[in-house]
Amino acid sequence: MGKKISKKKKVLNFLLNALILVAGNAMYAFAVVMFIRPSGLVMGGVTGVSLLVEHFYPGFEISYFILIVNVLLYILGAVVLGKHFIITTGASTILYPLSVHIFERVFKNFDINQYMSIKDNMLLYAMVAGLIIGVAVGIVVRSGASTGGSDIPPLVINKLTGLPVGVGMFIVDGTIIAAQFIAYMDLSRVLYGVIMVIIYSYVISQVTVMGSGKVEICVVSDEYNEIRATVMSELGRGITLLSARKGMTGEHSKMIMTVVSSRQLARVKKIVLSIDPSAFMIITRVSEVNGNGFSFSKGDKKLDKTELLK
Repeated sequence: MGKKISKKKKVLNFLLNALILVAGNAMYAFAVVMFIRPSGLVMGGVTGVSLLVEHFYPGFEISYFILIVNVLLYILGAVVLGKHFIITTGASTILYPLSVHIFERVFKNFDINQYMSIKDNMLLYAMVAGLIIGVAVGIVVRSGASTGGSDIPPLVINKLTGLPVGVGMFIVDGTIIAAQFIAYMDLSRVLYGVIMVIIYSYVISQVTVMGSGKVEICVVSDEYNEIRATVMSELGRGITLLSARKGMTGEHSKMIMTVVSSRQLARVKKIVLSIDPSAFMIITRVSEVNGNGFSFSKGDKKLDKTELLK
């Protein structure tokens, strides 16, 4: 029975991740077709290169160009980066240009200027496009996949030379944006494009950690043993005891260190202060935690406070 449930859960997770992947790529394509392309905003990546080519060859099918470049970069990444890359990036290599192709045809006769002037609303376009792209890429990354495209060269360079991925992405996207500036000779496009990049970079970082915020709590108290037992029994969170020495008195003591979810913070504080109102607490937000109960499931064994106090 357990194996059947496990298989069912895996299938549901796979379907959910597949849906997220499709939705993320579709949102990204929608932002490009409806906001970036009509307004002429500059951007990095393969999309930025395709828009630059379209500038010199009006009527050019950017979806075909994106597909060809994505496939070539995917092959390069598959050779250099290995099996994990092949599994997590293959879908987006096809889904994104396919979504662009579909939206180009669905909204072929749609003129956004009938509803709002692009010229007078460039900042709004940049903000909306940045928000949509940020959410789109963020949910794809959260699903454990990748949007592929121009993300691949920095990863390859990092693998071969050790150059940080962030630096590589800055160089690649910076070069593409600079080329668009030279072609358009329009500083306002570049500045609005930079605003859009800042917005979607921030949104991506927020979406990828949304709902997964954790809090590290360090407690110095003479009642450390009871606090340890209570937190472990009531919240089921692990505790690390560190040797400490009080600075003012020189007395040896123990410091409790634990990590809980943001929702559990108030409960931990209540437990600690109810046992020792004078306890010294340090609370720090952490961006990622790996280990039992966080990066993989912990056991369901009930912890007994009486046994823990022994």
